[in-house]
Amino acid sequence: MRPTNGWKSICAAAALSVFAVGTAEASNSGSWRAPAPDDRLYAVTIFMGEGTEDNFSNIIENFFNVERSTDHVLGLTGSRLLGWYGPSLSFEAELMYAYHYGREVYHEIGTAAYARWHDFPWNDYLSTTAAIGMGPSYTTEFPQLEAQPDGSRSRLLNQLNLQTTFAMPSRPDIALVARMQHRSGMFGAFNGVTDASNFLTLGLRYEF
Repeated sequence: MRPTNGWKSICAAAALSVFAVGTAEASNSGSWRAPAPDDRLYAVTIFMGEGTEDNFSNIIENFFNVERSTDHVLGLTGSRLLGWYGPSLSFEAELMYAYHYGREVYHEIGTAAYARWHDFPWNDYLSTTAAIGMGPSYTTEFPQLEAQPDGSRSRLLNQLNLQTTFAMPSRPDIALVARMQHRSGMFGAFNGVTDASNFLTLGLRYEF
């Protein structure tokens, strides 16, 4: 992995935090509600992709010019809708399993809480959502992709995932998913680990 630029990582994390807060405030009907009877409560997603040697902030800044690694991932998630804040911002809980292969073979399990924004001006033509999720992630090995310059390592890290879905308005229950799968030690909070691993993936999401 390329060395982490500390201030860029902080700026990227701050920008994501501002986005999450901003979307909540933008949902100005301003009230929490439980899922409606006609909401699709559950979703299953299958995804696959490859790792990158770049750190999180470099990917955000240079998304179309990342350095690929020989690490690959195949993952499956199940999620449950928890509720809504206003008409446009939903919250969900996710459980994930991922099989990693390529340079080495290991397994990953994790859980995350997601905030998902649904209101985009082109939704009549292409139904779109954008989501950010965070929670713990555990791997059965110490991945080489996550090697730190000072030797710090941890199987248990934090995952921060960015996700965008695209669906036909006539079939909003089946969507193409673009997902960035990120693991890190939250600026050293997990055994001194900083930026650890990043995977860029595509998949399919089915809601029911």
